[in-house]
Amino acid sequence: MDLKKIIMLGGVGLASAAAGVAIPQMMKGQSHDGTEVAKADPAAAGHDAGHDKKDDKKKEKKEKPKDDHGGHAAAGHGGDSHGAAGGEKKAVEGPSFLPFGRIVVNLNDPTLTRYLALEVTLQTEGDDEEDVKSALESRKPILQTWLTSHLADKTLEEVRGKVGVNRLRREIQDNFNALLFTDGRERIQDILFEEFHVQ
Repeated sequence: MDLKKIIMLGGVGLASAAAGVAIPQMMKGQSHDGTEVAKADPAAAGHDAGHDKKDDKKKEKKEKPKDDHGGHAAAGHGGDSHGAAGGEKKAVEGPSFLPFGRIVVNLNDPTLTRYLALEVTLQTEGDDEEDVKSALESRKPILQTWLTSHLADKTLEEVRGKVGVNRLRREIQDNFNALLFTDGRERIQDILFEEFHVQ
């Protein structure tokens, strides 16, 4: 074989080898839809790719909104930001109403013919509803006993009219808060009478 053929075969082999390396590199530089993505030379691309990944991670960390609860995106405290997952309390806006029940008691009257029938509902904030409900369940007999004796001590004159009814509501509210909670914070905000009947 003469020298000319050897050089020519060597050149073809060298070109094939170069194409075998270059074609996969060129294919990496294309996106899925076939459009080319600009690339620097392979040596520089390997070095810059490491920096780009680090920069992207830093950008992602900066862009993620965080709140005070461990980095989860804030959903707003007015909605379901505190879901039931993980035992967290669900935030509830506005008032909440808990039925206490009906009570009938004789008023403080010499003839014992006058009685008062009440249907009582407790008003509390939505956030305090669970606290009030659990305290109410555990201490309801105490509250009923206190309320019965308190009402039995009232005369007809003391429960008559707007002033008498509002005074009674305030007395019940103050005493229920004191009997249910020892921290001094009033969780029961109002006492509502769904029925108020003197006979």
